[in-house]
Amino acid sequence: MAKNKVKILESALQLFNEQGMVNVRLQHIADASLVSVGNIAYHYANKEAILQALYDDLTKKQKELLTEYRIVPLFDNIDRLIRRTFLLQQEYVFFYLDTLEITRAYPSIGEAHQKHVSFQIAQLRSILDFNVARGALLAEPLEGAFDQLALQLWMSMDFWRTQQAVRTSEQPDEHNYRQAIWHLLVPSFTDMGRREYEQMLEMPYDFYF
Repeated sequence: MAKNKVKILESALQLFNEQGMVNVRLQHIADASLVSVGNIAYHYANKEAILQALYDDLTKKQKELLTEYRIVPLFDNIDRLIRRTFLLQQEYVFFYLDTLEITRAYPSIGEAHQKHVSFQIAQLRSILDFNVARGALLAEPLEGAFDQLALQLWMSMDFWRTQQAVRTSEQPDEHNYRQAIWHLLVPSFTDMGRREYEQMLEMPYDFYF
């Protein structure tokens, strides 16, 4: 039974990513996972329950990433956060492309996602404050400016793939994603921050090993 439950989620995720969440029915998931619709219903009452389980997995992974990198968020750590976030978005691409549609159709997920977004923005703001304190970023020029910068960072990180899909037919590229996020921070670099950033570009940390 546990194996079937995993198969159902894996099949649903693959189908959602390939076809879009709205285009996938329970029968499609049953066919892909080689179980009956009744077997799916035993584990997940409906499509919303499957979506909720996938959303819970996604947000758990996002929280783990932010918690790991907010402790000592040097530029290398931030870069790994950005790169891992890109990979996570590839794994759950359907959610990033259909966020608004999903949160409108499923209010419980929408409410949970609002809280999760607030958590993400707060963590990004703490990363900014840490790097100001250690001298890598300039101090906040105006009250509330870094709240807006944290918001812009979140929007760029979460909706970059959507704008990419609207703007071009090219496949999403990690380099362009990283560049889009870092360029929001470049104007706030101190001399020390710029040197650290250039060194990071010359010798990027490879988190695959």
